Amino acid sequence: MRNQILIVSLALLCFSATSYSQSLYFSGPVSNSLADVKVFDDTPWATLSNVSCLSTQKSWSVNASYQLRFNMEELSTRVASLVAPTKYGTFAALLFQSGYSKSNYSRYALSYSRLFGDKISAGFQFNYLTHQLENSALVGNLYSSLGITVQTTEAIDIGVFIQNAEQAKLNYYETEYIIPSFFNIALRWSTVSHFLIIGEFEKETEHDPVYKTAVQFSFKDKLMVRGGVKGKPVEFTFGAGCQLSRIAIDVGFSHHQELGLTSSAGISYLFNRKKP
Repeated sequence: MRNQILIVSLALLCFSATSYSQSLYFSGPVSNSLADVKVFDDTPWATLSNVSCLSTQKSWSVNASYQLRFNMEELSTRVASLVAPTKYGTFAALLFQSGYSKSNYSRYALSYSRLFGDKISAGFQFNYLTHQLENSALVGNLYSSLGITVQTTEAIDIGVFIQNAEQAKLNYYETEYIIPSFFNIALRWSTVSHFLIIGEFEKETEHDPVYKTAVQFSFKDKLMVRGGVKGKPVEFTFGAGCQLSRIAIDVGFSHHQELGLTSSAGISYLFNRKKP
């Protein structure tokens, strides 16, 4: 009986068009601690959301992350990425896997981003998403995402992130499932180097808008403390990050009123090779 309940729960979490609890759209431990904002993330974890932010990266890096959604191993997510800044722009590759043996998603992505002048960043990403159900054929499709950020003043940045504007679908025999399409717009305000506030509006196709607010405190650019809130339903998030020479470690947590705690952690290794 317990296994039957679990299978039904997983089906609702993974396939329901009205579910906000999918592990498919994990956007990294930094985002996880900042109310799941998708527009602003100046770490290598921007490979999971607005890749335009990767244009500010200075060093090559390899990154690995793990998320445990609602403390359920069946909804866990594993991520690995490579970020390569060059004088021609920043290139990145991403491998994303979510789920377990009976139902699992894989996402493969390549992206490119660059600065235009000193105040505008833009990026584009190609994604290939596959889904495998036990004893069923593998299904997959391509979709894209793009983003742009603009520094309007010394203290204020505005950005936009759009995912799957073409509304690509996964076809299961005679049934079609649209891969969720997102539109995000955000404002980031930072009056001093060690403190920032982010406000974000997110609209997913066929869902009500979600509003997010997040804050981050930085201590000498070595230790970051983060927190945020989003809704509805209301969800509180918190986390931290630290920079140790060439290694960066980030952790994030969020608490859903009904489904409980989600935790995530990531580690990045920065190479000596830097952007020319």
